[in-house]
Amino acid sequence: MLDQTRGLKVHLRTFDIHGRTLRVVTLRPQYQVRFSTNYFHDTWHIISGPLGAHTMGRLMWGLAFQRHAGTMVLVDEPHLVSTPFDGDAADPILIVPDGLTSVSDDDLRALRLRLRRCPPSPTTIRWHTFGLPVALASRDPRSYAQVRRDHRAALCREQMSRRAGFVVYTAPPVLLRENGADISRMGGDNYHMLAESRAPGRWHHDGEFQVIDDFDDRVSAARVVRRELLGGDHPHRRIAETAEAWEIADGAAGRVGYAKRERRAAATRSRSRSPS
Repeated sequence: MLDQTRGLKVHLRTFDIHGRTLRVVTLRPQYQVRFSTNYFHDTWHIISGPLGAHTMGRLMWGLAFQRHAGTMVLVDEPHLVSTPFDGDAADPILIVPDGLTSVSDDDLRALRLRLRRCPPSPTTIRWHTFGLPVALASRDPRSYAQVRRDHRAALCREQMSRRAGFVVYTAPPVLLRENGADISRMGGDNYHMLAESRAPGRWHHDGEFQVIDDFDDRVSAARVVRRELLGGDHPHRRIAETAEAWEIADGAAGRVGYAKRERRAAATRSRSRSPS
């Protein structure tokens, strides 16, 4: 668990895009956390392990209190990895505070080009999350139904979709705080729904944050199985929603399960050999 009382050191880069200044906050390269994305069952997923959940919660919570227009949070390499299911490449993730920052698809395309070519040198800042420890200390987190009742107008401004090569989650500050606290307290295999779809007669969420307890092992296993099945060809070809994807996912889950059983057996043998 991260120490929520200390400001997280992050990088800040500023970009002049179409006459506006965008302030892009990223994690420092040495910070050991990884995320992935995928699209499944008509829903965009941000996926990570428990540390990633705590980190994303802090990023959302802190973003809710920013006052400089154009500020957003970006998760990109080296904190972005292929999916833990089928090894597909992930998309960069943007968290945008509605009401403070607005970006068009043209802005996002220009930003992605600038990020690839010559991003400005970063400034290191402290990302403070005052109030989050109190929210996390609550033993009775509010249900999603209660959040919907209390923030009905805000929910209409929450969106998650793929735009110009980014998976973009946009929400007003009140929902960044609510979801940031809920995601930060997640542990084990779990999920948190984001961006309720308002399609008539259909209850659906366009986004989800998913925690996989053995995330790193699953990512590595999916890469190995994908390479065994597909060889070295098409390492970046998307195969989601295909028979290949299911075969890779099943194979990766089997490898991780086998490794867990072997570790437990080794630990049991070690204890049995230890002097009483």
